[in-house]
Amino acid sequence: MKKTLAFILSAALLLTGCGSSKTDDKTESAASKAETASKEEFVFPSKTADLPRLKDVYADDFPIGSAVADYQIYDPDYINLITEQFNSMTCENEMKPDALLDKDTTLSDIEKYREAPAVKFDKCIDQLEFAKAHDIKMRGHTLVWYSQTPEWLFYKDYDVNGELADRELMLKRMENYIKAVFEWADTEYPGLFYAWDVVNEAAADGKSEKRDCLWLQTIGDDYIEKAFEFARKYQPEGVKLYYNDYNAFNFTKQMVIIDFLKPVAEAGNIDGVGMQSHIGTWCDPMTYAEAVRRYNKELGVEISITELDISKDATDDWEEKQGEYSRRFMEQIIALKDEGIPFGSFTVWGLTDAVSWKQNEMPLFFSLSFKAKPSFYGLLAAKDPSLAEK
Repeated sequence: MKKTLAFILSAALLLTGCGSSKTDDKTESAASKAETASKEEFVFPSKTADLPRLKDVYADDFPIGSAVADYQIYDPDYINLITEQFNSMTCENEMKPDALLDKDTTLSDIEKYREAPAVKFDKCIDQLEFAKAHDIKMRGHTLVWYSQTPEWLFYKDYDVNGELADRELMLKRMENYIKAVFEWADTEYPGLFYAWDVVNEAAADGKSEKRDCLWLQTIGDDYIEKAFEFARKYQPEGVKLYYNDYNAFNFTKQMVIIDFLKPVAEAGNIDGVGMQSHIGTWCDPMTYAEAVRRYNKELGVEISITELDISKDATDDWEEKQGEYSRRFMEQIIALKDEGIPFGSFTVWGLTDAVSWKQNEMPLFFSLSFKAKPSFYGLLAAKDPSLAEK
C-alpha cells in the first residue's frame, strides 16, 4: 500500500510542477514527499483485502492478469483490487496502435517519417510505472490489428484522400513500427513485458479466410508472416510472441488460424496463441479444451487465456450459474495443463462489472460494488475446493 500511495501522490505532485525546467529535481522531490505522505497521512481501506488471492492460489501455474484502463490506477478501490489479486496487467487501450502512433509529428515532416511513422508513449507510461512499482508483469497488446489502427498509416503521404502505400513501403512501416515499440519498451522498462500480441484478430468471422483489412490490401497475403518475422527480429529477451483472437474455439476459425499460422510456426517465429475467451455459460469447456489441444499439437505453441469474461444468461439465478461455469472452465484449464500443455498466463478482461466493455452482461468476477461474485470463487475452487464460496 505504501508503494501505491506514493505512486498516486507522486503523479499528482508532478502534474503541479509540469512547467518547471528542472524536471529531475521536481521528480525526485515529488517522489520523496509522496513517500513521506503515504507513510504518515493517508489510509485507503480495501474492500477486498480479506479475500483469497488468485495470484497466490495459482502462483505455481501461471500469472493471473487483468485488463486495466489508465484511470483505474488512480482509484483506490481499483488499485487495491489490482495489487491484491493480479501479477499481470494488460493495457486495455493505451498500447494499441491508435494510442502509440503520433500523427502530428509524422505529418510535420512526411519525408523524414515516410518509412517510419513517429510513435509516442505518453498514454501508457503511467500504467507501466504502476506495474513496475508493484512488481506486476505486462502483456503487450497489440501491434498489428485491423481495428484501432489509424487509416492514415496505410497511405503513401499519410493522407486518406490520396494514394494507398505500396507493399514495399508498408513493409518498412510495419517493421519500423514494431522495432520502435520493442526498443522503447526494452530500453525504458527492461524485463517488464513477458509477452506481446503481435497480430490480433486476423481471422474472418464465419468464413474460411483471413479478415479483409488494410494490412492485407497493402502488403498482401503474407502480412501475418512478415509481422511475426519482424517481431522475432527485434524481440526483447524474455518476451514471447503471440497471435490473439476471439472465438478461437470455433472449429471453422481454428482451421483458418492454424492454416495461416503454420508457416509462422515452421519459421520459428511464434510462441503462443492467445484465446480471448469472451464467452458465456453456453460455451462447452470440453469443446474449448479440444481447441487448445489442436493449437498446441498443430503449431507447437503455448496457450494463454487473454481476455476472459463470462456473460450472464437471462435466468434469475445467473450469478450461481456463472459461478458453476467458471469452476468447470478453470478445472478444464488445470486438466489441460496437467496433460502437459503449456499455459503462459490467464487474464480477465476488466476488474468489475461496472467497467466491463459488456457491462449489461455482467461478465466479470467482481460486482459493481467490488463484491466478489460466485464466478470469482469458482476460479478459486477449481484449484482448491476449500476456497469455494461459503
